Amino acid sequence: MRPLLATPTMIDEASGIFAALGDPSRLRILQVLLEAEAPLNQGVVAARAHLAQANASKHLSCLVRTGLLTRSQEGNTVYYLPVQPMVSDLCSLVGAHVSHRVAATLQALN
Repeated sequence: MRPLLATPTMIDEASGIFAALGDPSRLRILQVLLEAEAPLNQGVVAARAHLAQANASKHLSCLVRTGLLTRSQEGNTVYYLPVQPMVSDLCSLVGAHVSHRVAATLQALN
């Protein structure tokens, strides 16, 4: 079986994705966009993620740069959308892992 991260370039790309996911604000942005029924603009994302506009802009740019979000422009408005199904699958996998760890910790405490 071929390793998932077979080349140094792939390892570098994966590292960038994990770094992007390592920020709680970016995870909140992904959650907001995954829960939305349509692409959202920066102002709506910022409000729903409880971020200042400037912070939201910085984090959205990072998520686009790492390939986790796509952006489209209609007139003067830019809309953001998670790359599917990869982002929802990745978030579900991490969420299940975290839930399992929390449950195991709680069980160990009892």
